[in-house]
Amino acid sequence: MSISSSIYIGTTGILAHQTNMSVISDNIANMNTLGFKSSRALFGTLISQQLAASTVENQVGQGVGVSSIYRDMAVGSLETTTASTDISIGGTGFFLVSPEASDEIYYTRAGNFRFDEAGFLRDPSGNILQGYRLPLESILDSNPTVPAAASATLEDIQLITQEDGTIVSEPESTTEVRMSINLDSDSNDNSIGTGSPFTAMFDSWDASLEEPLDGGAYAYESSIKIYDENGNSHVLRAYFDPVDDINGTSGNRVWEYLVTIPASEDASALDAKKGILMAGTLTFTPAGELLNMSAFSGTSDDKSTWTPAALGADGFPQLTVTLADAAPITTSLGFGLHTDAGWNLPGGVASMADLGTSITDLPGMISADREVLALTNFASGSTTIFQNQNGYERGFLQNVTVDTAGTIIGNFSNGQKQSLYRIPLADFINPQGLFREGGNLFSATTQAGGAILGWAAEGRLGDIVSNSLENSNVDLATEFVNMIVTQKGFDANSKVITTSDQVVQTAIQMKR
Repeated sequence: MSISSSIYIGTTGILAHQTNMSVISDNIANMNTLGFKSSRALFGTLISQQLAASTVENQVGQGVGVSSIYRDMAVGSLETTTASTDISIGGTGFFLVSPEASDEIYYTRAGNFRFDEAGFLRDPSGNILQGYRLPLESILDSNPTVPAAASATLEDIQLITQEDGTIVSEPESTTEVRMSINLDSDSNDNSIGTGSPFTAMFDSWDASLEEPLDGGAYAYESSIKIYDENGNSHVLRAYFDPVDDINGTSGNRVWEYLVTIPASEDASALDAKKGILMAGTLTFTPAGELLNMSAFSGTSDDKSTWTPAALGADGFPQLTVTLADAAPITTSLGFGLHTDAGWNLPGGVASMADLGTSITDLPGMISADREVLALTNFASGSTTIFQNQNGYERGFLQNVTVDTAGTIIGNFSNGQKQSLYRIPLADFINPQGLFREGGNLFSATTQAGGAILGWAAEGRLGDIVSNSLENSNVDLATEFVNMIVTQKGFDANSKVITTSDQVVQTAIQMKR
């Protein structure tokens, strides 16, 4: 063994600790880099020298080298932000990005994406986030059906669908109207007709007047906008008035109602009654709960053409709005009662013209089911508690959000939400084997294995967190400790070299 071999052994220690210091320096330099994964240099012994004519136990090491640099793939802390396109992964996985007009794919944990002027969702280096474009049928579906990520056709995420560069939510016609109203049980009967007391408001309606129903002819009115297939709105008004002059009530209370639109918008064959869509009665128990109801719709001013309204698949009465410049609106009207069994018609009552003065003349639902938000008749002021309809006008995209499944959801000016894209995630058998490309990007290698694509929360893939960014997982305290230990190792190995140099100098001076 050479007398100077210890110098070379000390040199290996110097070089190894210098490399370790470079790794520590890189960690500290990137302590604020989004999605950065810290590394650690692992040392390994070099080949040993066996002493001549000795047993295998008598070996002298020849120093140290860096065997590998291990990358810590633990998730960094998540920081809340104000941008909805700041996204992070709460667990395993990588986002897929690609340079524009390129088939090359990179992988990243840094989710600081922004839309550019062309609608592309890019990272700070200009790479475009990849996603699966959802069909327009998913407009109201917050969890749309998607194919397996491995077989999904991924493309650049770009928020442009129209020729003018905008995304729109197309209008939908109203098919459901729901109202929950309390009608004051102390209200006076304001409408006195010439025929049946149950049709007094219907009899008073005169479409030729600016106000077809005089303001003093009803006790309460509630209105709601509905929409045709073109997205045009129409005001639907419901008028209510109690009925006093009736027989056989047994303590029950009856109100009549009309459901109308402005007469000028009604293109039906009605004349004086133009604008009336439905007429009927509401029967309440002495306790003020809705017991039953009737509903009539007709084709002319003659009350004999006003027969019990059709019941929809949901069991609610249906009304049809005939319009001049759009397709008819057919919607179910929900006052809180529905049935699957049809109408119970008293003997001799086939139409609204057959109604007399007795409560026994009123048709009603067979085995009616009452909802929690059904109309009530309590001794408190008449008020609309709740109303809703499912139609909407054309809307324009205002902003986007990202849910935990990685679905990019567009929020539109008409209040609708549309699922636009689903963001896939990539996983690797050996993520430590990914190649660092710079710019917070990784590229696949044979050591990492092939990319395994999936959707968020599938298998071991994490959820996607919106308004959040993943910080570096560098632990500064640990790095400082490692720095101190590395410095001591560097100093100690330098002492080995200087001491070995002194030994060599002593050996040279021995001949003097």
